[in-house]
Amino acid sequence: MVRLLLPLLCLMTACDTGFPIETVVENLRVLGIRSTPADLHPGETAVLQSLILDPSLVGQKPTVLWVGCEPDPYNLNRSACSDPSVLSDPAALGASDGGLPPGVKIIGFNDRAAYSASPEVFSVLPADDPRRITGTVGQVLAIAVAEEISPAASEAELRALFDRVQAKTVNSLIALFRIRISEDPQRNTNPVFGPLTFAGEALAANATLALRPGQRGVIDIAVADEVFESYTAVTPAGTEQKTERVLAAWYSSSGRYPVGEYNALREDVKTEFVAPGGTEATDPMPPRRSGTLYVTLRDTRGGQSWQTYPFFICDDSLGDPTIASVTWGQPVLVEGQNLERVLDVLVDGVALKGSYNPSTRRWEASPLPLPSGTYPVTVTTRSCSRLDSLSVTVP
Repeated sequence: MVRLLLPLLCLMTACDTGFPIETVVENLRVLGIRSTPADLHPGETAVLQSLILDPSLVGQKPTVLWVGCEPDPYNLNRSACSDPSVLSDPAALGASDGGLPPGVKIIGFNDRAAYSASPEVFSVLPADDPRRITGTVGQVLAIAVAEEISPAASEAELRALFDRVQAKTVNSLIALFRIRISEDPQRNTNPVFGPLTFAGEALAANATLALRPGQRGVIDIAVADEVFESYTAVTPAGTEQKTERVLAAWYSSSGRYPVGEYNALREDVKTEFVAPGGTEATDPMPPRRSGTLYVTLRDTRGGQSWQTYPFFICDDSLGDPTIASVTWGQPVLVEGQNLERVLDVLVDGVALKGSYNPSTRRWEASPLPLPSGTYPVTVTTRSCSRLDSLSVTVP
């Protein structure tokens, strides 16, 4: 597998590096890479996941090849993955025998990878060396190709792909990710999301954000106080108590962020989002009036998380549905008239995962794990209305 994949590295000389700054996701993009746990002690292993998208692919997913480099215990960036020549010409990773050089290996394919820190990573340092606490970084290259490749692909299939990459008929890019490795007892954790808010209103869990064409408002992520972790930093002058900042990067399938597409949570600059559909020339209506928001949170110690949120551009010309009954079961059944106009059904403030079934003319959903009792029901509609005064009994 290594020998077959190396030509792909060699042919990606002109690919993009890192995270593009455009906020509208239309082609191959790396929006986030996450390590769990967020940092490592010697001898531990991290699971790596990525948010890599390509809406231009129809019925396919991008392929990701993960390459890991052993860390430099002296933290002097003496790693093949941090070599600028590798990022401009990945062929530099190749060894003379056609394999990978020492300290470099394939660590994953597609959705997930695993990076392990050797138990002996700091064995060359004295036991009291402060670099054991300040740490070093394990470096990973995520190499993405805008075509779905089977892990069981034949040599002929891979070589045909390499030809398409070389001819630039297939998009590709490389992202560099770093994992902190140390003996520091203060462990970092990835940021945890709270509710998304738009124009001051929190979006219910699992719900679709309902927007009017061209609607503009401040959009934010509410997070708990403990997300801003305090820690003791080791500096040349001694130690210093610090608190993490949490940075948000905003993207979408359509619409735009005229203000604060990158911002620090709970700080002065706020992000604004303008929904598509306001003017056909600058903000055309998306297909089926729907789209997706993508938000990546990064803390200043390397932790990272992301969430995706569906949105719908309301149609004022639609009337409201009429809800006759909501019956709890497997599935949950909503009956009435014009139920295709239902956007979400919320039970006790949480949106059910369901949709309109044209064959039965009912709105059907999977039930939530709720104890017996009677719960309030709210229906949001495709015309931006809210229907309250409903309830459902869970037996």
